[in-house]
Amino acid sequence: MLEIWAAAPTPFTPDGKLALDVVAAQAAHLHAAGAAGVFVGGTTGEFPAMDAAERQSLVEAWQDARPAGLGLGVHVGHTDLAQAQQLAAHAESCGADLVAAVGPYYGDAPTLDALVGHLAGIAVAAPGTPFGFYHIPSMTGSRHRPSDVVGALAAAAPTTAAVKFTDGDLLEFDRTRAAAPNIHAYFGRDEVLPAALAFGADRVIGTLYNGMAPLAHAVAAAFHRGDTAEAYRLHAPFRQVAWAATAHGGIGFLKALMNALGPDAGPARSPYGRLDGAAAAVVEELAAVVRAAQEAADG
Repeated sequence: MLEIWAAAPTPFTPDGKLALDVVAAQAAHLHAAGAAGVFVGGTTGEFPAMDAAERQSLVEAWQDARPAGLGLGVHVGHTDLAQAQQLAAHAESCGADLVAAVGPYYGDAPTLDALVGHLAGIAVAAPGTPFGFYHIPSMTGSRHRPSDVVGALAAAAPTTAAVKFTDGDLLEFDRTRAAAPNIHAYFGRDEVLPAALAFGADRVIGTLYNGMAPLAHAVAAAFHRGDTAEAYRLHAPFRQVAWAATAHGGIGFLKALMNALGPDAGPARSPYGRLDGAAAAVVEELAAVVRAAQEAADG
């Protein structure tokens, strides 16, 4: 069975303030959809557009709202190590099941040792909580191989327990798991899920699982019973969404689509903001496609 965690969008009001009253609906929706956990304050959650106090308030809202059985992962990465440590300690105080962090993302760490030292410094601030490295080079620009990072981090920080691997390099995904065999590797590119399953992925964290977790379960079930053609067919809406998001604004587009498929978390903050009319029309078309695909899979 595939362990699915949704990378949750942060809910905002139309004028851009936190809308924490939406979190309870998000939590109930994910639990009902078969998600094993939620990943809060990550890329989908627009963490660079939030200050530390907002990020902490968001985690507290999830602490209060999550039902029994829904895991809570919290992204605590920050370019300022002291603030990342503060966020990690706070997440631990809120009962997080996992804290994770990207490395510095306005200027890559100059050496592997510098990157591992930064991450280990965050991990030590939450000594009782499993720690994960969040690898997303499309956003951070990091040139360090995650297999090297994870191997060194596992030795430097004993709480290292996971990697969120958001990259399409499946050979490096394989090397990263081999570098620290006891850690949990969460694959983060929803648009190539069948290929990741073929490489042995059994855990995922991604944006599209906010509205498409049941369909992802159907993809994994088909794959594991040996019907790879059916898995690929069922997965088609994920690929359609990825193509459309590339053309229509990335995170802001995906947030609008997940709003159409679940609780409305409001518009994205700058620089993504509201969609234009053409992109909004594509959202509605794709939402209908996803709903029909999920109904057919359920039937």
